[in-house]
This record gives sequence, structure tokens and C-alpha cells, in this order.
Amino acid sequence: MAKPLRFNLINWTMTSILLAVTASISGCGESTSSTQGSQFANDPTTPPVNNEDFNQTLLLQNLTDNVILPTYSKFAELAAEQENAIALYCDALSTQADDTEDKQTLAKQSWREAMAVWQMAEVMQIGPLIENNSALRNKIYSWPNTSSCAIDQDVVLAEQDSYDINTRTASRKGLDAIEYLLFNPVLSHSCTVFGTEPEGWNNRPDSEKTEARCQFAKLVATDLVSNSQTLLTAWNGTASAEGYADILKNAGQNTTFNNVHDAVNDVSDGLFYIDTFTKDAKLATPLGVFANDCGLAPCVQNVESPFAFNSLQNIINNIQGLNLIFLGGETEASVGFDDYLIDAGATETAQQMRTDLNEVSEFALGIQKSLTELLEQDPEQVQQVHDQLKKVTDNLKNDFIQSLALELPATSAGDND
Repeated sequence: MAKPLRFNLINWTMTSILLAVTASISGCGESTSSTQGSQFANDPTTPPVNNEDFNQTLLLQNLTDNVILPTYSKFAELAAEQENAIALYCDALSTQADDTEDKQTLAKQSWREAMAVWQMAEVMQIGPLIENNSALRNKIYSWPNTSSCAIDQDVVLAEQDSYDINTRTASRKGLDAIEYLLFNPVLSHSCTVFGTEPEGWNNRPDSEKTEARCQFAKLVATDLVSNSQTLLTAWNGTASAEGYADILKNAGQNTTFNNVHDAVNDVSDGLFYIDTFTKDAKLATPLGVFANDCGLAPCVQNVESPFAFNSLQNIINNIQGLNLIFLGGETEASVGFDDYLIDAGATETAQQMRTDLNEVSEFALGIQKSLTELLEQDPEQVQQVHDQLKKVTDNLKNDFIQSLALELPATSAGDND
């Protein structure tokens, strides 16, 4: 019998994309940790179990070849499709074509498809993505470091021949910038500090503003393709340089990792995005569990995707990305972290995490409203998604870490909700 909660790895990305598009049509989706202590880190009074017989190298090989690299590759493919869709939309705008609205819809859909896969990759941040303070990751998607004013400024600056997007800060480009440029219906600039306004912008006719934003979106989309290829090259390597995929799969036999367990720990660290960002920043903060722009009340100003209303779908795809790493693939032969837990004698933890991941995923998928709508009309449902996800993250920070003798990332060492 195949493992539960498996995704067909040929179709899992398209399934997620379909969910993203469906969510945007039916209601555009949007969707924490406790005090530091022995219950969340390795408890010295309870020595962790680590079964040295488990083939951790096989785990790394499977995750690299069948989960991480396919995710990055699919994203690069969709980034290229997005670049083409935005270019066609811009061409339609400039020629005032009859199908301009259709081309705009396709450009927006291409963004949703690329974002769906990237949100899975968010829990797969290791190696090249996190080097140099996550410089490459931030060029692709800089959230929560975003600035609509900075994007407005660069829309105008990009009209100059001297403009070079490669020299611009991450908050001015990437998927978050494309969301603002394609989905924001307000054409006035968003700069509120005197002296930061893009010169002459608000005096332009709306048609000119729309076309200028599209042209910059096309430039950002091209830059995104370049960065997605940089990521793939870093993993696949070149004729003169070993790729990170081989470094990870040969951990313990190179200078990057002293032993294979250190490499497994690095992959594990990436999973904690689901705690610090998905649970806390994407759910607890807009919900008002943590202080936000509205104090301690539900606050739509703090959702991740304020223009495309894609926040809940982003959360669902974070969960699905975690699930792919946890289970390692679609068949019984696939090696994932659940197998490692079972081999370490923590079968109950493996089963509980499967159950909890399935529960929160199914509940979130059943919601037909965006996170913005839920915060305004039914915050109890957001609370339920948060609470169900917290079951997953509590197990991740407790039994998962202890059973596999892994180290808890510093960013998840405490829990405040």
C-alpha cells in the first residue's frame, strides 16, 4: 500500500496550480509558537533517539532528486511562461488590441501558477537559496520585506536607458512586485513620505500608467526567469563547478558537511518556515494573536497577498510543500522524514504528523473565501486553520526534533501563542 497523503510527482504541481486558480475564482485565498523550553528543544533529561542504521544518504538523495529539484525546475518553467504571458499582455495594451482583457487574465493566471509552486519551494530553502543572507531567495520573492512605494519609483526609473534591475534592491522586484503591478487596481502611487513620490506619476493618464506598470512587470518577469535559472545552475552545477545537489547527496564526503546528519539537519531547518512564517507571520499576525497594524485585532492590512488575494492559497501550498518533504514522494519506496521517524522508533509521531497535515490541508482547501474576507467576516475559521497548523509545528519542534536528534533552528526556539 502506498503511503498516505502522497502526491503524484508528475501531477502534484499542476494539482496545486489548479487549486490556486480555483481558489482565486471562487474566493481568492489567503490563510503560532510558545515559550522556549524543554518541550520544544532537545530536552537534556530525555536523550534523543537516533537510529544510526537508517540510510540518511538515501533520504537526501530521494529528496534532492524527487522533490526539491523538481520543484525548482517546475518553478523555472512557470517563470518563463509568466514572462511570455506578461509580454503578450503588454503588447496587447500598447496596440489597444480587442483581446487585451483576456491577455491580462492570462498574465494574472500565470502569476498564480508560478506563485503556487514557489510557495512549495519556500519550505525547501537550503544551500544556494539561503547563502548571503538569502540574497537569491529574496530576488525571487522578498516577502515580508516588500515596498509598494519602491516599486512605484522603479516603474518610472525603469523608463530611463540607464536603469539596471540587477542593481536594484529585492523589495523592488520578484513575485511580490509582479503581484502589485498586475493586480493593484489603484493607479496612483503609494508613496506617503514627502520627496519619495515618482515624479509626475499622478499627472499621467490612466492608460499610460497601466502600460508603464506592465512594461516594468515584463522587466521584472525577465529578471525572475534569470534568477530561477541561477538557482537551477547552482543546484545542477557546471562543467567547472559541482552543483549543490551533488554536495547534498554526498554529504559527509565533502567539506560542506562534516557528516550526513548535518545535511539532514539543514533540510530539516527549511521545514521550520511553516512555523515562523506560515503559522506566525501569515496567520497569527493578521489574526491578531500577535500585535499587528490594528493592535491585537484581525487586520487585513497584514495579509501576505493584499492585491491578488492569494494568501490562503499560499498557506495551503506551504503545507503541501512540507508534506512533500515529510513523505518524500508518492510511493511506498519513497524515502521521507516519516520513514526516518519510524526507523527511529517514533511511529506514533510519524502517524500523528501525517494525520495533522491531512487535517489542516483538507480544512483549508474547503474554505471558499479569501483570507481578507475571513478576517472581516469569519475570523474563527482563520483561528481554526492556525490551531490545526500549530499541532503540526508543535510536533515538529518537539517529538520530530528529539526523535531524530536534530537541532531546532534559532528562529523557532520559542513559541509565543
